[in-house]
Amino acid sequence: MTTIDIHAHAIVPAALTGMAAAHPDHGPELIEDRAKRYLRYPGRERLGPLPEGIFEPAIRLADMDRQRVDLQVIAIPPPNFHYHVPPEVGTDFARIQNDALIDLSDKQPDRFHVFATLPLQDIAASLAEIERVSAFPRVRGVQIGSNIDGTDVDDPSLEPLWSDLEQRDLPVWFHSDQRSIAGADRMGSYYLQNLIGIPLESTIAAAKLIFGGVLDRHPRLRIGFTHGGGFSPYQIGRWEHGWKVRPEPKVNISETGPRQYFGMMYFDSLTHDPLSLEMLGRRMGWGHVLLGSDYPFDMASTDPVGGVEAVEMSDVDRARVLQSNAERFLRPMGEI
Repeated sequence: MTTIDIHAHAIVPAALTGMAAAHPDHGPELIEDRAKRYLRYPGRERLGPLPEGIFEPAIRLADMDRQRVDLQVIAIPPPNFHYHVPPEVGTDFARIQNDALIDLSDKQPDRFHVFATLPLQDIAASLAEIERVSAFPRVRGVQIGSNIDGTDVDDPSLEPLWSDLEQRDLPVWFHSDQRSIAGADRMGSYYLQNLIGIPLESTIAAAKLIFGGVLDRHPRLRIGFTHGGGFSPYQIGRWEHGWKVRPEPKVNISETGPRQYFGMMYFDSLTHDPLSLEMLGRRMGWGHVLLGSDYPFDMASTDPVGGVEAVEMSDVDRARVLQSNAERFLRPMGEI
């Protein structure tokens, strides 16, 4: 069995240097303080300290071996989406970061595959970047935010994006960014912007995709969510009931209730609790749960495979979560 961790983050220091050189007024700066490394963004408090595994492949590989993870699908951390910068800056930043991740994958092709990032403040530039990175077989999908600097994922401007990704058989991996979360003004304490805000954003994005009719219009588009899908898997009944009794949820999906669209979605195993993971598997079906760790952050699982093994399920279902579901979700390696 090849265990596939579909939720892992990487930063290539050379990409940060390239971003700062290309656009010094917008690029993040890697700084050191008391032997710890941080990222400092213009107009934002520094982030960190960052674990060394996010930068150093040797550390990452040793951690993967210890965690019994054979393959990571690596993606940039959400603060590096840069949806808020001018379009030409975002376009350059996406290209620089994608090239760096692809290069990292080239050096370890059996251990690292890639979710590409897109400059979604410019849809035409995003379509061009999709065409460019699609030439690399180990780019297995794209990672995007739960909103685009405040623009929700059901916005009509994104229709060409969904059509192109559907046609190219590239799945979409949604990951929230603390820069742009709902209710941020009420979640400034206790780390609630992450504990509640991040899963809340996944929930809103899932609802927008369903009730906005995106999944109805693009039935072959594969959608996946980090952090167990937020709160959405546990509110299927409420969404279905509301769709039946209220006119507002029927504006875009009058014929089919929201429950059916959950069958198009995938969710990672990062629930931090065996009972919650069991509930996720029972609700969505184990065929829609993917191994995910959030490596290497402090909110990650340090034993993602063990977390799956702690839940009672059949050997067949466990193999699905650890490997075959990811193979079904990701773009097949032969498609370029």
